[in-house]
Amino acid sequence: MISLRRHGHRELSDERILGSGDFVERVIKEADESLKYEFSESELKRKVERCIEDACKKENINIKELRAGSRRRHVSQARSRIASELLEVYGIPLAQIARKVDVSTSPISKSLRKVKEY
Repeated sequence: MISLRRHGHRELSDERILGSGDFVERVIKEADESLKYEFSESELKRKVERCIEDACKKENINIKELRAGSRRRHVSQARSRIASELLEVYGIPLAQIARKVDVSTSPISKSLRKVKEY
């Protein structure tokens, strides 16, 4: 290794990654690939709102009723499906999902547990 440095040959390295050379290059390339699929904050907000709007149209539910914390079975089930999609597809945290549908985190968590049981 020292003789390679003397001859001017440098190997790719990164202090965040334990290893060097080809391994570092591969890890950096994989990280760059995964960044392609991440959304900006504003784009994510639009996608979340779009998901909620689409689900409400599909279920024939008023968005205001959904966000008012209605306990009607039909509304509750729709909220659960929306939460499940936002979590699984976009990786939105439960607390953020709860804020988007104007309920506390607890009912979102409980509804997702029920969905997984079935």
